[in-house]
Amino acid sequence: MVDVTSLGDVNIDILTETIENTENEQELIENVKVKIGGGAAIFASHLSKLGMKVRLIGCIGNDFFGKFLKEMLEKQNLELKLKVLNERTGITVGIQFKDGRKKLATFRGTNKLFSINDIKISDIEGEILHFSGYNLLENLRKDVPKIFEQVKSKNMIISFDPDLKAGLKFDKNEFFEVAKLVDILFLNEREASLISKNFNWFKGRCLIVKRGRNGAIGFENGKKEEVEGIKASIKNPTGAGDVFDAAFIHHYYYGYDLRECLEFANEEAVKYLEDKYEA
Repeated sequence: MVDVTSLGDVNIDILTETIENTENEQELIENVKVKIGGGAAIFASHLSKLGMKVRLIGCIGNDFFGKFLKEMLEKQNLELKLKVLNERTGITVGIQFKDGRKKLATFRGTNKLFSINDIKISDIEGEILHFSGYNLLENLRKDVPKIFEQVKSKNMIISFDPDLKAGLKFDKNEFFEVAKLVDILFLNEREASLISKNFNWFKGRCLIVKRGRNGAIGFENGKKEEVEGIKASIKNPTGAGDVFDAAFIHHYYYGYDLRECLEFANEEAVKYLEDKYEA
């Protein structure tokens, strides 16, 4: 039996070391990383590192990157339920800057094709379902309410990070239909501004707004908690938000209060930013 199921985007990340953001047409680098990518996969990997039993449900291609990715995920002590399609695995190529910003170019590949037909609801188990990559999973989006309703019938908690780095790729009304079934919603400041001017409609549940170097704010059952940012030497910005989600869910699962969850999530994200361990 697993503690948490992570469902959503799975891909390869090809990332530069952090560089200065100049106007040069070309920059010379000394290192590039090929690593686990996709919010659902990074979340699952980090939660497993924290000692929880995690099942990952997603989709990869029957190609070199798909096989490479599966091998890396198997080393993370995850229970894998990965649909393999005769298509190309998703790839994100990222240029990372020393000020914490990044520029990502994403080929969605099998993530774009991932559908409800690739998922067995019986495979979604544990106390919490974390869903990531809603913005990227074009073929699955319309069926997310159906999935969440069935998950709710199992009395599971639903955690949701839509990943809006590419801007809104969906109708807001679709999002609200999904969000009304969500218990924990993760957004960054820009994403929150894209979704709604206020979040009164989410009252009574748990809303987390990630603020990068400025920390994070949490709202739960009328209570607001805010934690300050921690100064970090940024080496590894891509995926830090997913590590934050995983650390928050870890403490939430074990009954810590909102402030303790935020503090732990903030600390773990900073460790990741400083490249103290990989997702």
